[in-house]
Amino acid sequence: MYAIIKHSKFTSWLVFVLMIVITQMLAWKWFDKERCLEKQLVEREVNQIGNLIETTIQNSNSITSVMASMVEHDLLNNHFDLIAEKLLNHNKHIDGIQLVKDMVITHTYPLKGNEQAIGYNLNSDPSHVRELMLSSSLQRLHFEGPFNLRQGGIGFVGRYPILQQDTLWGFAAVIIRKENFIKALGLNQSGISHLFYYQLKKQQEGAKYTPLFADNRTDFSTGVVAEKYNAVGDWIIQVKQKSPEL
Repeated sequence: MYAIIKHSKFTSWLVFVLMIVITQMLAWKWFDKERCLEKQLVEREVNQIGNLIETTIQNSNSITSVMASMVEHDLLNNHFDLIAEKLLNHNKHIDGIQLVKDMVITHTYPLKGNEQAIGYNLNSDPSHVRELMLSSSLQRLHFEGPFNLRQGGIGFVGRYPILQQDTLWGFAAVIIRKENFIKALGLNQSGISHLFYYQLKKQQEGAKYTPLFADNRTDFSTGVVAEKYNAVGDWIIQVKQKSPEL
């Protein structure tokens, strides 16, 4: 009788232990699955932001390469304003177009609100010189910013080198104000949505990365975070889940 009771107790304990093990295994699988889903969510978001940045860069590249080609082949003549207007009509997230000759801004469209940029010599600011030389050496569109624009406000300037007879003539440029750039990415000015925190950092002045949003809102080294580097625009994109379930 005692042996039967002892065996029964052993069986009960064994069933109890097995139930705990199975429950813990199921709980871990659920936890792991939910964690993977949250990670996939932020990774999709960071890829979406990256794609929107690339679209903005591609649009900017189209505008500046058209302008550069027209200057290189002496086709622009006195039609800068007309051509710039048509190009901007198809690119609502780009605020202006410029021509820079011998480091001096000679044309800007629209002129209204940008008058102070005309005649500005970029040689007067070493940070501009570095970015211009980088654009020239890369022989492609290169963005500088965010920085304080000559005409007021904060923004980015993308410059495309113009060559005439294998000599650097100057640059065709696009201006994108910070608020318009943020809007192009589907974000608000705080860089916070009901689901995510966002941070975008653009390299300038060598190894320095300048954040687009306030840098003290959250710690992107913890939590459910995804990060992507965009080589075309030299951006670091970070997305963090605001209220993870786990």
